[in-house]
Amino acid sequence: MELRDVECPYCESWQEINHDDGVGYEEDVLHQQECRDCNKVFTFSTGIIYCYTAYKADCLNGEEHQWRKTNTYPRQFSKWECEICEKTRPLSAQEMLEAMQDKGTARPLA
Repeated sequence: MELRDVECPYCESWQEINHDDGVGYEEDVLHQQECRDCNKVFTFSTGIIYCYTAYKADCLNGEEHQWRKTNTYPRQFSKWECEICEKTRPLSAQEMLEAMQDKGTARPLA
């Protein structure tokens, strides 16, 4: 499948924009490229479109957060993270002690 980003304004053949070394991504700049078919240089501008996806977040509307413990190394940096809204909270001292003991690495908390 051939990638087709823009039509050459001279010969109307579809061109793939050459982004070597990150060229052609900056907005509000006139970029240049040579048509691979007619060999004429044309200019183009770049516009970025943002797409959004919405999700229910019941925990932000009075329901309980769905907490899961992060899988963090070292274990003392573990925390709770809500699976729905990604809010975090630290483990309590008791939860941290239990987490450290589960892996056989219990140490006194400072």
